Amino acid sequence: MKTLNIIRLSPEHLQELTEVVNSGPRRSRRVIMAMALIWLDCAQNGPARPDSYVCDALGLSPLALEELKELYLRGGPGLAVNHCPNGLRRAPGQGYRIDLGFEDKLIALANSEAPHGRPRWSVRLLAEKAIELNLIQSISHMTVHRLLKKHNLNLAANGED
Repeated sequence: MKTLNIIRLSPEHLQELTEVVNSGPRRSRRVIMAMALIWLDCAQNGPARPDSYVCDALGLSPLALEELKELYLRGGPGLAVNHCPNGLRRAPGQGYRIDLGFEDKLIALANSEAPHGRPRWSVRLLAEKAIELNLIQSISHMTVHRLLKKHNLNLAANGED
């Protein structure tokens, strides 16, 4: 496996990563990422294990390992260990965008009469209408779909009489 980025941990970074490894459940994502960085350390006393060994031992793909290295080199251990691959994790203190009030309004909208010229609501139409009515700043049609499914609403059944 080709090594593109070489990791050299400072003593402070090594200490920080060791604390992460010793503090949490063994299979948590943070612990696995911290262990990978420690094993990849090419500093004077670092183990400097090969990428293939780290991937096999920790169940990481080579692409994930390269991304971890890039994140470490860009922002240190904090960014690398706490990074969520798809950006799905909320920032600390950031509340949920969708509350029960919005869900109630969306359900009421879905149960209302469909727009003129449409036989029934679609999830895309509901998403667009929710934004148009300033119920929410932005929402994807898939989020609308999940909310309707959560409440056992079927748009096809709503349009038929």
